[in-house]
Amino acid sequence: MLALVPLKSTALDPAAFGHPIRVACVGDSITQGVGTQHPEEDSYPARLQTLLGKDWVVHNFGVGGRTLLRKADPFDYGGALQFAPDVVIIALGTNDSKTAIWGAHQGEFTDDYVAMIRAFQALPNHPQVWACLPPPAFPGNWGITEDVLRDGVLPGVKKAAQITGIPWIDLHAPLLGNHSWFPDTVHPNEAGAKRIAELVAAELTKR
Repeated sequence: MLALVPLKSTALDPAAFGHPIRVACVGDSITQGVGTQHPEEDSYPARLQTLLGKDWVVHNFGVGGRTLLRKADPFDYGGALQFAPDVVIIALGTNDSKTAIWGAHQGEFTDDYVAMIRAFQALPNHPQVWACLPPPAFPGNWGITEDVLRDGVLPGVKKAAQITGIPWIDLHAPLLGNHSWFPDTVHPNEAGAKRIAELVAAELTKR
């Protein structure tokens, strides 16, 4: 079986939009900013806003405990759809790796991911969507496991991205050597959130 590789994407130019580029950060507690002292300033979407500047509007749609799988604790993306984003960053899958959830529904993960991506792609303005490979767990907590993330969730995200023709952003491998950034073994602290924001910003702007 051939290894899946991310599609190449081009830098987004705010001038081409005629308005600040609207970015919807869809995710769980990691996106929400759990693990940082001041999520309104230190979550990865807040850091992303700072990095991108005034020509972008970044909205944090992160909700703790949410899954991509629709039969578990699914993320309700209705608000993100109503936001009418130009860009969507999906960072889900960490909670899906919980033993009970993954064991019962792993076969549905890719299909559910594809459905979410296509819901955003169907918006009238046809936003550009990126899927994120979830950050690592060290080795995990609350039933979240690095083994399932690595061997199950990551391949599922890549497959969904390939099916829908979108690129993905690797938030896993670049953080593997930084256990200290994950004090509770799952949620990144300020340094970890900053690094995630840098990885996302680099993909959007090709800096």
